Amino acid sequence: MRSDRSRRRAAPALVAVAIVVGLLLVARPLSAVDALVVVVVGLLAVLGAHELLTGSRLRDRLIGAGVLVASVVLALEPHWTVRVLVVVFAVVLLGEGLARVRRRRTRSELATGAGLAILGVLALAWPDVTVFVIGLVLGLRLLLFGFPRLGARVPPPVTATFVLALAVSLAAYTVVVTAIAPRPDAFYAAPDDTPRSPGLLLRAEPFVTDVPDGARAWRILYSTTRAGDEPTVASALVAVPRERLQDRPPVIAWAHGTTGFDRRCAPSLRRSRTIGAGGIEAVHAALDEGWAVVAPDYPGLGTRGVQPYLVGSGEARSVLDAVRAARRLPQLSLSNETVVWGHSQGGHAALWTAMTQPGYAPDVPLAGVAAMSPVSNPTTFLRDLGRRPVGTIFVAYALAAYSGTYPDVEPGDHVRASARLPLERIADRCLRSPTSEISLAQARVMADRFVSNSLYEGALGRRLSENDATGAMEAPVLIAQGESDRVVTLGLQDAYVRERCAAGQSLDYRTYPGRGHGDLLREGSPFVEELLDWTTDRFADQPTTTTC
Repeated sequence: MRSDRSRRRAAPALVAVAIVVGLLLVARPLSAVDALVVVVVGLLAVLGAHELLTGSRLRDRLIGAGVLVASVVLALEPHWTVRVLVVVFAVVLLGEGLARVRRRRTRSELATGAGLAILGVLALAWPDVTVFVIGLVLGLRLLLFGFPRLGARVPPPVTATFVLALAVSLAAYTVVVTAIAPRPDAFYAAPDDTPRSPGLLLRAEPFVTDVPDGARAWRILYSTTRAGDEPTVASALVAVPRERLQDRPPVIAWAHGTTGFDRRCAPSLRRSRTIGAGGIEAVHAALDEGWAVVAPDYPGLGTRGVQPYLVGSGEARSVLDAVRAARRLPQLSLSNETVVWGHSQGGHAALWTAMTQPGYAPDVPLAGVAAMSPVSNPTTFLRDLGRRPVGTIFVAYALAAYSGTYPDVEPGDHVRASARLPLERIADRCLRSPTSEISLAQARVMADRFVSNSLYEGALGRRLSENDATGAMEAPVLIAQGESDRVVTLGLQDAYVRERCAAGQSLDYRTYPGRGHGDLLREGSPFVEELLDWTTDRFADQPTTTTC
């Protein structure tokens, strides 16, 4: 009797705990997945040890030893456990769905089964989303434990309609976004033997997608080098005013801002706003001035391989080698005069181009370098954005780039096991694509809680610091910054300019009230006309000014 009364008194407390924990897990599904990983690994260890120690047959002991070893491996690489959980979850959904379809005792059961089977397939197609769903399901199960009548009140036809409609809608969305996603064609394929000499023109063809009136354009493939002098290939667009094809026009090398990390995110693969992506108005104005434009995609965008996202030497070399390759187009005769423009990530590339050119490409003399809202300090840039959803996306790109470039950078040293798969898939999505909203939604849920250890310590911290744009620059440098920029902040740029001026670097630093990150180069911005005037002066070899 006393035991029954104790259980009755404990029941409300247990229900309350289930509700509170369930709400927490619904709000933080990755925490649920982390907890599930610990439980799964622990259970495997217990089961394996039990079979190994108590098994009466050799086969049982061998199975126990195998399970125990598996638990140790999964404990050391917990992100593998997450991937296994995703597959198991998908198989359970698919199996339950097919079983219901096979029974089909009612229309509701048939509809529910078909929906579950489709969701099982989608769980494999969207494994990063499945990670969040697993955590959400665990949280909801705990809530239903606290409110058992909630689920019982939903009629089966309503459940069936919801499940099938959800599955069909998600399947249709998957088909559509897959069909419209850009696909690099054979043009971007590297030759069987990649030349070790950088700046060679490997392939070229006319380009007609959204080319400005009065200009002709080509898509080119050329040789370049990554950090560490590894040969690779990259693609670029070259646009020249029609009346100046053989008139030796000066060159604007346009380094674009962040478009994504995956090869499908190359500006040359877009269906619109191709030449001058991220700075259309200014770049088109350059063509109106009679200048040629060379716009590299960067290695890994369009072509295969790891993009040097915020890896300065790789970005800079691809810019310089694109100019070298463009000079080899037989249809053109370009001037040796070059001015580099770059925005955001491209601003980082532009600054590094100024640092790299004297030693790497003395045959590409720079008349000037204009860096607009440049990511001059990657560490500060990522830290400033750490608590904003878009910051998580940039961190995903940087982790993918740095772990693919530097052998000593390991994502597992910095990222929770449950977040590894979502961050990898975020890195696979372009910044502005139909699926980017999925990345933003995941980033909002994760916030800055995907980090297990600081991103700015250890090998990753050292490598980020190595890519600060702190080297000497011989070419005249203009830095432009919007004072209302919330991506690359005014404080970051002010600190960078103060540091470089104190180091003796000559800079022309200009700020623009009311201008944010994206509109500094848009039509109506006072900076566009100033940029054109500044560039005209550089091509005319006029004296430079400094604000240091």
